[in-house]
Amino acid sequence: MLSINFRDEGLSGIEEPGLMVNSDVKRKLIAAREDLVEKIDKMAKRRRLSLYGLVNELLEQAVRVDAMGLTLKEIVDQHGVLEAARKAGFTITIESLLYDVVERAFKSGRRVAKKWYETGQWYGKYYSARQPEDPLDAFKKAVAALTWNVSEFDIADEGGGKVTVRCVSPRFPLSYTELLSTFLEGTLDGLGYECIAKDVFMGVIKLTFKRGGEGG
Repeated sequence: MLSINFRDEGLSGIEEPGLMVNSDVKRKLIAAREDLVEKIDKMAKRRRLSLYGLVNELLEQAVRVDAMGLTLKEIVDQHGVLEAARKAGFTITIESLLYDVVERAFKSGRRVAKKWYETGQWYGKYYSARQPEDPLDAFKKAVAALTWNVSEFDIADEGGGKVTVRCVSPRFPLSYTELLSTFLEGTLDGLGYECIAKDVFMGVIKLTFKRGGEGG
């Protein structure tokens, strides 16, 4: 464990981008793991900052995150989920416009439902290939991160090869509820699950699946 002593760096009065080190500012020693200090030191050199400046920047962001009621780990994990979802082709759109387009498309017939199912199958295979250790959990996190208007979204392992998908949102029109259900069914199919029970009505989706090849 090392102690970072800012006072030994001779930084009083040095101005960095976005940072003025004032000689009147009180300083403290911070104890940290040696390996982390070495990584932070390399980071500072790469970004052409002093160790003092970088550590203070990191501490300021930690304080901001805490004021939001979050942790740095939660922020980093959420960014990772959103980045993975972006690479998978998920996007963000205006809710009211989405529902209007879906409503019009839904009235055009079964071809639209077939497209949502096939798209779901593609995503199931995508997550199986990209996150083979736990594709179901990776898909769950991606959907949960992007469905801000959903009261509840969960994919639960019920044991014995059975999985239950629940999605609840009082804001979903029936057309969107039906097509989202179809998409989820296609995704689980792409992950190797067969739908054995379905309960879908406006704003509520409950689907039960069993692992392909396993008995009920």
